[in-house]
Amino acid sequence: MDIQSYFHVPNNYFLSHSVGCLPKTTQSRVTDAFFSPWQSGESWTEWMPLLENFRNKLGYLLGTKAANICPQTNISSALTKILYSLPSAYKKGTIVLSKQDFPTIGFVLKQAERSGFTLKFVEGDPTDISGWADAIDSDTSIVHITHALSNTSHLLPVKSICTLAKKVNAISIVDIAQSIGAVATPLAEWNCDFAMGSGVKFLCAGPGACFLYASETMITQCEPIDVGWFSHENPFEMNIESFRYANDAMRFFGGTPSPLPIVAANAALTLWQEIGQKTVYETIQNHLNHLTRSLPNAVMISPTDPEKRGATLVINPQDRPPLRKALELNAIRYDERQDGFRFSVHGYTPDTDVRTLADLLNDALV
Repeated sequence: MDIQSYFHVPNNYFLSHSVGCLPKTTQSRVTDAFFSPWQSGESWTEWMPLLENFRNKLGYLLGTKAANICPQTNISSALTKILYSLPSAYKKGTIVLSKQDFPTIGFVLKQAERSGFTLKFVEGDPTDISGWADAIDSDTSIVHITHALSNTSHLLPVKSICTLAKKVNAISIVDIAQSIGAVATPLAEWNCDFAMGSGVKFLCAGPGACFLYASETMITQCEPIDVGWFSHENPFEMNIESFRYANDAMRFFGGTPSPLPIVAANAALTLWQEIGQKTVYETIQNHLNHLTRSLPNAVMISPTDPEKRGATLVINPQDRPPLRKALELNAIRYDERQDGFRFSVHGYTPDTDVRTLADLLNDALV
């Protein structure tokens, strides 16, 4: 299958870890499902089913029920909703996290200190389960886990960490922003309490189409304080004196939906159902194998083992400016962080672009 033919893929584009490429169906789908109903006066009649479509499609990709999925605007908001919904038994104690988490996670969790929580960072390498075992104890209330680290592309042992959390009756929250759409995200196998993801990266679903997953147990136990009429069991009951939480993950939703991001996301999610995630995962790892085959170990930051990496190659040569200049001269789309240069691949990344980058890296580094 020629996955590239379904997307607008700029030349030498290695930034899917930032923004995934635009599906060719998205613009027409937005016109048909968002602007046309608005223009014709049938707006909410046509828009309302889009939310359920979004939940169903994500449930399919994640191997869970639509009832466990709630659309969100961004991950920061999703994490805030989770924090301030927990039962009283979890509203104090320690929150365990990693310094390798995306900064927004730390910013949100830091605010929880005002409510009595204490933050504890895992010592050492976050991919080493022993560091988590040392950090998680009887005082732990919440464990935050990033599946794929954005700066190094390492995959964390999510299942093992969730097991440690369960042993001390702590809540597990998994960030899958850099992994969903790129590698397998088996929520049921992990047995996590919550997961949060973004549409803007490897899902190619666009900004504003994030989500949270809540387990059956958490849905029955959690009562969010950030609510709105779409958090109601029956949003159209319209009785201001009668609020009852929705009996599924929609209790985490809030007020009036924004249909536009959902329409754009549904176009991408439909494509991934048709293409199949296994094909995408295999293509990504084949591309990474090609890129890393000849690179010296001394420059490697991301893993070379396909079982331990996401979809991003991260390298850190001792002398960065020559490589930076070569990348710019060849119009390679990439970015750079403290840990190194980041190049992500996807199912739609052309083989020719991968060969171009591989040759450039070999010339500069080998």
